Amino acid sequence: MTRILSVLMFILCLATVLPAQTFSERREIAIFRLSFYGQPSVPPPPGVRVEIRGRHGSLSVHLRGTGNPAYDDLFARAFASVDEQIRSVFVNLGRFDVIGMQQRLTQESVDDFIAALSDYRATDAEVPEAVLLGQQAFTERDFRQLAGGFIVVIPSVSWFDLRRDRNGRYTAEMQTSFTFIDVLEGRTFGQFFIETSGSNDRVEAAVRSAVDALPGELSFRVRSMPEFQLKTGILEVTGREVIVEFGRNMGLQRGDEYAIVAERVLPTGHIAARETGLIVIREVQQEFSYARVIYANPRARVGDQLQEVPRRGFETRVYYDVLTDGLRLSSLLGVKAVASRGFYDWRPFGAVEIPFRGAIVADGEPFFPLNMVMGGEWNAFVGRLRITPSVSVGLGGAVPLGSQSDRDTFYLTHFGGAARLTGSLLLGRDVLISVQTGLGYWVSVFDEGTTRDYPPLAGYGGLVIGGGVTLK
Repeated sequence: MTRILSVLMFILCLATVLPAQTFSERREIAIFRLSFYGQPSVPPPPGVRVEIRGRHGSLSVHLRGTGNPAYDDLFARAFASVDEQIRSVFVNLGRFDVIGMQQRLTQESVDDFIAALSDYRATDAEVPEAVLLGQQAFTERDFRQLAGGFIVVIPSVSWFDLRRDRNGRYTAEMQTSFTFIDVLEGRTFGQFFIETSGSNDRVEAAVRSAVDALPGELSFRVRSMPEFQLKTGILEVTGREVIVEFGRNMGLQRGDEYAIVAERVLPTGHIAARETGLIVIREVQQEFSYARVIYANPRARVGDQLQEVPRRGFETRVYYDVLTDGLRLSSLLGVKAVASRGFYDWRPFGAVEIPFRGAIVADGEPFFPLNMVMGGEWNAFVGRLRITPSVSVGLGGAVPLGSQSDRDTFYLTHFGGAARLTGSLLLGRDVLISVQTGLGYWVSVFDEGTTRDYPPLAGYGGLVIGGGVTLK
């Protein structure tokens, strides 16, 4: 009996020292429509009182355009679907219940919006049939819905520029702000700006490219906010394989990474946390996921706390290869982007390579050599070690260095591919160093006479030996 009481007392004491495992919950979030630079300023609609009953009085916002009516109209038309893209990002993240608001609020209206909503919640006053906040009409139903404790997201394009370059291509650049408001506490707890750009021969396509670049970066920035990072735990351990709470129900994807976090309570009551390991999600079910332990010290255990490690969705690798056929040496410097979020063992990639084989000159004009490559790789994870066979194909060529060149943008000189075997070692949590070997060859598109007169245009390749660094 005494022994049983001692064990119970030990468990009780342990429970007071170790904090309980924390699991994230779905958050309710209301997203306003995007207010955009160039939105026309319009007078209040009939019957709407331009009045806010509160300590801040009447509110108004004036928006301006680029000064070019054609560009402003083009920008407005290009943004016809951007609201749906923004909402889709939050829906696809899985951790939110999304409510779409029909109003638009500019960045300058945020403080006034918080004040008006706080006044409504504090005084429980009746709102007129419709009031304007900035230039957007709100009804009492809108305020009553928001006052329930939502997180509010206000997107706004704060800057936009469209220009035509000397080569005739159009370039569109935009800066979009996202402001996050905790309605219950009546405060702004987060804001960030995303800059995107697009370039194309057609003006509409250039603007659309700038718009389409927004969702990917927005997803990463939201997942990087501490308030929205997922917290979960390990349910079962079998060797290096673990089962994790949450799956598609909270937006987990293959390739997502989670840190194992050890926490302890300080004498002051604060919680000190340190990372002791890393896991990667390999298979996702509806309510749970399978993951592999990359490293853990001490070993992963049931009940370990996990916290999301946000990634952009691709790994960037810089590498240097030497190619030889036994007689000649060639070398190239490459930058490879490997898709990681949504993938586990098999991953697609794209790369650009600079071959160092001498200058390419045609008709007295210099050209910059460049290979464009695409392929796939398969990863075997062995602790911190990663074994990766890969296959790639591509086109080799050059781009003119002269800004006034009337030649094609890409001047084809070679086609080819490579098969490599790469071994990588994870240093810390974010960097891998690697060595690789394999076979590769680039075939010239020119005849033997041309390549004899211009050696940089000749084919090259053979055995590949190289190394690189990967940033996750």
